Amino acid sequence: MKRFLLLILTLLLYTELYATGTFSTGFLFAVDGQNGAIDKIRNDINHDMRLTQYSDPSTSINEIDTIYSPSLSINFRYFYDRFMMQLAWEYSTFFFFNEKGSITPSSGDKNTIELKYSRFTFPFTMAIILPAWNNSRFFIGGGLNLSFMMLEVNKSDYATLTRFPDKKNTYSGYIPGFHFKIGAETTLSRNYSISFEYIKYMSKNFTVKSDNGNSEIYMGLNSFEIGVGINYNVNSGI
Repeated sequence: MKRFLLLILTLLLYTELYATGTFSTGFLFAVDGQNGAIDKIRNDINHDMRLTQYSDPSTSINEIDTIYSPSLSINFRYFYDRFMMQLAWEYSTFFFFNEKGSITPSSGDKNTIELKYSRFTFPFTMAIILPAWNNSRFFIGGGLNLSFMMLEVNKSDYATLTRFPDKKNTYSGYIPGFHFKIGAETTLSRNYSISFEYIKYMSKNFTVKSDNGNSEIYMGLNSFEIGVGINYNVNSGI
């Protein structure tokens, strides 16, 4: 991370800042490819179900499938020649389609497992602008972010998947991290532009206890997003 920030600052020293600045605000609609640490939790649950089936072949399982969650960002940006600063607010959740699976042991009731996930992320980004053709440009940069993540693991039966002891297990916490971003933007009219972005979020995994303190999981934001945005730009004259 230090080397990456040093690279950005070095590039800025060689950039001639001669143009007036531009303020921009817009929306970015994206797809979250890994849902933070939820991908690992899903795989752990599927692994536990397979182990149970291995020890008791008559057990029936339905593994939890991956559902890519959509996200919506509101962006506030400032451009000055080849430099960009951005502050954003992002929300991501499964919306109407939660991840589900089930396990039915030979001597017990069917246990349906459901994951409910949502997060709020506040990223701050600095980037270098690379001019292209016909009022288009590329940008590459990165920065820091703070996320508030929430996960709810629901079970219909107590007997299996004992790593989650309750029928409703809720986890939440603040996760700091950093990100890398590349993208392209082209002007649609005098004030409007459309952008395409790839964002890679990275963080450590932190131990998060359930709200009632009965269990704990590792939670982090290690994911990527691909999105398209619409922006409104105003020349500030400064």
